[in-house]
Formats: sequence, structure tokens, C-alpha cells
Amino acid sequence: MLIVGGGPVGLSLAGDLGWRGIGCVLIEHTDGVIGQPKMDGINVRTMEFCRRWGITGDIRNCGYPKDYPQDMVYLTSFNGYELGREEFATPSGGGEERRLGSSPETRFRCPQDLFDPILQKFARSMPTVDAKYLCRLAEYSQHDGRVESVVEDIQSGKTLRFNSRFLVGCDGASSQVRKQSGIGMSGLGTLTHTTNVLFRCPALRESRSTRLGYRHLFVGPEGTWATVVAIDGRDNWRLSIIGSAEKKELGDAEVRAAIERVIGKPAAYEVISVVPWVRRELVADRWRDGQVFLAGDAAHMTSPTGGFGMNLGIADAVDLSWKIEAAIRGWGGPRLLDSYELERKPVAQRAVREASGNLQRTLSPGANPGLLAESYEGALLRYQVGQKFSATMLREWYKLGIDLGYVYDSSPVVIPEDEDFSAAQQRSSALAAAGSALAAPDGYLIDGTRISASLLREWQRLSLHLALSYEVKPDWQELPAREVMLYRQSARPGARAPHFWIDDTTSTLDWYGRGLVLVDTGNDARSREAFLRAAHAAGVPASVRASQDADLRALYAAPLTLVRPDGHVAWRGRKINESQAGGIMACVRGA
Repeated sequence: MLIVGGGPVGLSLAGDLGWRGIGCVLIEHTDGVIGQPKMDGINVRTMEFCRRWGITGDIRNCGYPKDYPQDMVYLTSFNGYELGREEFATPSGGGEERRLGSSPETRFRCPQDLFDPILQKFARSMPTVDAKYLCRLAEYSQHDGRVESVVEDIQSGKTLRFNSRFLVGCDGASSQVRKQSGIGMSGLGTLTHTTNVLFRCPALRESRSTRLGYRHLFVGPEGTWATVVAIDGRDNWRLSIIGSAEKKELGDAEVRAAIERVIGKPAAYEVISVVPWVRRELVADRWRDGQVFLAGDAAHMTSPTGGFGMNLGIADAVDLSWKIEAAIRGWGGPRLLDSYELERKPVAQRAVREASGNLQRTLSPGANPGLLAESYEGALLRYQVGQKFSATMLREWYKLGIDLGYVYDSSPVVIPEDEDFSAAQQRSSALAAAGSALAAPDGYLIDGTRISASLLREWQRLSLHLALSYEVKPDWQELPAREVMLYRQSARPGARAPHFWIDDTTSTLDWYGRGLVLVDTGNDARSREAFLRAAHAAGVPASVRASQDADLRALYAAPLTLVRPDGHVAWRGRKINESQAGGIMACVRGA
């Protein structure tokens, strides 16, 4: 198969297909070197995929300083007033959450110029992956279930031709694959015309006026106007001048004035690059055209407020990869590939709309003409703005409900349960993981959820957000803050299968990836045998994981839980016979 686009999404798709032993060619029109990184954060779900691929060690040792502070800071300038701060011991909020949380991983700070080389190394380590740089797609056509592609080698000018079973467009917001397929996009459209400026300023590390963080949001008398990110944790910084929906190109003098405004005092600096870009909210109307698929920014464009873009795209790649493997190996039915759009499009629509809401939260302070006044009134205003803005932004920093809480409950290859197991799951004590040095309060919420230190922190943040935030009124019905900021693991069909520590280093998530996995917490040998026979008859790679751990049984709720290669639950129930196992297998493989 052919993958067009060698950014993080295309590399993840190529790497995952190679990890599955599926051959693919990846083409990228650039040399693959990142000049100005677009993304800087890897969310928890993406880190779980990287754990599967065995590259989390490379990420944690990517070169970004491990001791660099990860705080989110609200300020008037680096040499001005600090209005507020959300402190982070790590990007995930602290090592204390590692054993009490919902994942074996934490989100991690790894800018794209450091992350892409790791993904390149991973993809190229697979013998079935052929990565070709400085090659661009000229055109493609579909005939008899195949895709014929014409590719130009930019350096030599030679024409390469590929005949593949599938083509996946991972070629970004201006996707040629999407345009040639005639696929339109829908959404809010243009949100802002923003300018990114990469600049070098060693003096900022020596700032004594403001304790540095990772992301700095600058608020002036006119409102929030810019952000600055510590790109390498040393001397390189990325200034984003937010702009408006009206197009305006900034000249050199305006760029330098903005840099000098955020620094707040005379300092030497060097402008490395200036990149104007358009912040949009758009989702492709269709994600498939015959044997051609879209993934990543080719399928969805989003404001970066929330850090959803790349992470959404990598989840697209993981969803599509196992389905392509199933189709190529012959055990996937016709409905399996159809389920890709039905599963991923609603997830993208939910996330990009959340990001648009986050943009409004970023801009929520509005105009405060007296913000910089050196007076009692000015100090009081700064306190009030800082308090409200800090509470408002909590929704963007703590959003596991978006990152992990999506459920493929309307998918044709997910089987709705005919019994309500939710009450049993609510009584789970698995969140109070054994072996933690932290003593959580011994108690339960009214719904039966065990009280933990993580849970108390989550509720505190949600309460502050609801009580103190600026009022944001978008032109759409937003998700409840609770749905975004609180996440409870669930083994309901369509959800990400819950994490549970099997031992000090092994998570249940380590069971999933290669094929279907039946988790048996009820010691039901007959059901296991029926499942394995049905899988064998259909040619489906499958295995069984049995456990009698009471906490795992409570967390997964049903005695039997069938988990897909992407780690999402396909079905759960009590017992299955030969006939039922065959029916479940037919549905899950899209027959």
C-alpha cells in the first residue's frame, strides 16, 4: 500500500503496518527535517501506542531537558506581571499519578523536531516499510479495487509508478489526496490568521522577573494576544501572535515589536523563522473514496488549543492500520474498512469543536484597559483577571475525557451489550492501585467509585473551573465540563479497554495490539474454547488472557471482554457457546 505524507501520522501508520508485517511505501515531498515544530506534546493515548511500539524510552530521552519546568503561565511580559500559573511537576501533573491514574503512561513533552526522528527510526526499522523522501504524488486513479499512483522524484525528475491495494492520504491540511478525491470539508472554517515566530534569546533563561514555564500566555490591556512556548528548553522560543479572522501579514518591524513586547526589556535575540498560518476548524465530509482513505490533518483541521491535532491523527492511523491488515490478510470483511470513518469522524468532530471552545477560553479575559496601571486598582484588576483566567484555562490543561473518553458505540463492528454491567463497574476498587506509597482516603462516592488522591484533585480542579471561570458563550452547545475534565475507565463496548497493573511493570494494555484478545475473569474454559475455535475458523489472530484478580474482575465488570487490536472493547458478556462465538466473530471482523 502507499502512504502519502511523512509527518507524524504517516510515519505512525507506516510503522504500525510494518510492526504488523504489512508492506507499505511512504512518500514525503520534503527531506523530513523539521524547521519549525508545529506540535510539542504527546498525549496519554499516543504514549500508550508508543509503549506498544517500544519507543517510549526514546521519547523520554529525546533531548528535551527533563528538569525544565512545565508550568502554564499567564503574564503581561517576561519582565512584567505574572497573573497566574498552573504548576506541573511533569507534563502530566506529577509522578504521584503514575500508579493511581488511568494509564501506565503519562503525557510527555517532545516537540516535533525531536519526535519525528524517533518515528522515522521506528518506521524505517521495519523491513516491510520503504520510506521515500523528496518524492511527491502527481496523480492517482482507481481500477478494479487497486490504486495506480504516479509519483515524481523531485531530485532526479524521474517518474515512479505504484500499483497498490490501498492509498492513505496523510498529507496535511492542504491534502492533494483529499482534493483529488473531491472530498469537501465542513465546520467553522477560518478562526484566526496567526503568525509563528521562532526566535533565539538566551537572556530569557536568566529572567529574574518571572519564573519560566513551558507555555506562556500573554495578556495585555486589549486581551490575550500571544503565546510563547519553550521549544527546546534552552534558548529557542516559539512566539504565536494570535491575530484575528481577517488576513494580515506582519512585516519585520511588527514581528520584532511583538518579540520585544513579550520579553519586556532590552535583550539580544535572533529571528530564526517566521511562518504565517491559518487556524481552522474543518472536518472532511468523507474519509474514504473507494480504496483511498484520509487520516490526520487531511481529514480534520483544528485549533492547536488543546493539543489534539497530531494525537488525533495518530489515533486515526492506529484505527485504520489493523483494519487494513485484516483486509490484506483476508480475515476482515467488507464492513470493517467502512467502520473507519464511522468510528473516527465523530471523535474528530468532538475534539476540534472542543479546541475551538478552548480558543475562546484563551481569549476570554477580553479588554482590560487598566491592566498595567501601577496602582491599587491596577493590582486588584490583575489579581481578578489572573484568578478568573487561571480557572478558565483548567479545562484545556485537564481533558482526559477528550483524550481517552471517546467511545465507538455506534460502530457496526462493536456489539452493544444486552446486560447493564455499569453498576458492577462503579463498585470497582481498581483505581486504588496496590503498592502506592500514598494513602488515599478510605471511602467511596455515592455511585460506588473508590475515592483516590487523583479523584480528589480532579474534582477540585473541576470545582474551581465551574466556580471562577470567565463566562464563555460559543455559538454551539459545548460538552459539559465534567465530561471533558473527568475520566473514568470503562470496559463498555466501544470504549478503550481499561488499564490495570498486572504486576509492577505490566499493564493490561500490554496485552492488546496483535489480534483479538478475550479477557476472561470468570474462569470459563468452555467460552474460551468456543471463542478460539471461532477465531481459528475465520482465520482471525486471537488469544485469551485469563485472570482471577478481584480488582481486575470488578474493573472489567463482565466475566468476558473481547478487545480489538487497537485496544477498544468489541464485546462483553457472561458466556458464549459455539454459535454465539461465531456470530460475535463475524460482526467484529466486519463480515
